[in-house]
Amino acid sequence: MNKKLKIITLSTLVAIFSGCVPAPRPQISLGEIVGGVKKEPIATQPVVDKEYGAKPINYTNSIRAYFSTKIARGNLSIYKYGKPKRAYKRKGFAYGGDIAWKGWLVETSIATPTRTGRLLTPKPYMVLFSGEQIVEHILGYSHKLLVKVDK
Repeated sequence: MNKKLKIITLSTLVAIFSGCVPAPRPQISLGEIVGGVKKEPIATQPVVDKEYGAKPINYTNSIRAYFSTKIARGNLSIYKYGKPKRAYKRKGFAYGGDIAWKGWLVETSIATPTRTGRLLTPKPYMVLFSGEQIVEHILGYSHKLLVKVDK
């Protein structure tokens, strides 16, 4: 009987103490997706091209903030980002065909939710940057006056 009592006591103590251990918390690093926003590692020095200016570093957050005011339910939308590419935009031939803008371009697709929560088909956008500042956005992945230097 004494042996049986020791086994019951030992198993009760193990059950009590093993149930009190909290589950481990997930660790979040800089490369994971947090709240629908992919956090990019922050570079210390921006890449500066003499012709095209500084490469945007915080472009993901800039694009989210920009489109949250431009499209309906932009803050609830799902964004996918490309890498910044060098590009320039020409003026139309009626205006002489000179270069109107030179900087960095980020290709983005945005899936907006409906009022019921169903996601619509993602729309492609090209977002034009001058340094960290968004200059313009263009619907689609091609434009007759826009030339992508980096493919």
